[in-house]
Amino acid sequence: MDLQYFILAFSSIFSILNPFGAVPVFITLTESYPKKERDLVAKKTVIYALAILLAFALFGEWILKFFGISLDAFKIAGGILLLLISLDMVRGQQEAKIHRKEIEAAYEIDEIALMPLATPLLAGPGSITACMVAMAEASDIGDKFLVILAILLSLGITYLTLLSAESVLDRIGRLGIRILTRMMGLILTAIAVQMIVNGIRGALL
Repeated sequence: MDLQYFILAFSSIFSILNPFGAVPVFITLTESYPKKERDLVAKKTVIYALAILLAFALFGEWILKFFGISLDAFKIAGGILLLLISLDMVRGQQEAKIHRKEIEAAYEIDEIALMPLATPLLAGPGSITACMVAMAEASDIGDKFLVILAILLSLGITYLTLLSAESVLDRIGRLGIRILTRMMGLILTAIAVQMIVNGIRGALL
């Protein structure tokens, strides 16, 4: 098992999940709920997101093979996608992952937790791509386990963040959230560029 690979996988997955950026949306959707129900929404959101990300991480390689897509091609495409997302994060111009209509239409706890919170807010195209690439690049079963561990740790932190969403917003404010988002975007930019470079190198060799 490679600790450096775990750090890389965790950094990419956690940065694209950006739990701090999810705080304002979570508060908006659950502001009328008592604390107990708000905590239940946070729990179900993370469980649904975990199921989605694990499904794509574990079966992503078979999906690529089914469509005849090489890993190197997916690295390039995935890297470009992550690069576009990360640049928007750095510039503070990240488009909302969910539409206002989706927020207004979400009423029930299960509905809110699954959509729009679990997907596309957390388990969206970017995080799914990051998980699939990390798992596909794993050199052995030990590294694959580290990717799963990185997903669990990232969502564990996300869960704790959502549980204390109001406290997080009070302590760091919306400006602090924007600053953290830019920092995560910078990290993700470097990871995305490296992913593209690795994909091009692999395709040419």
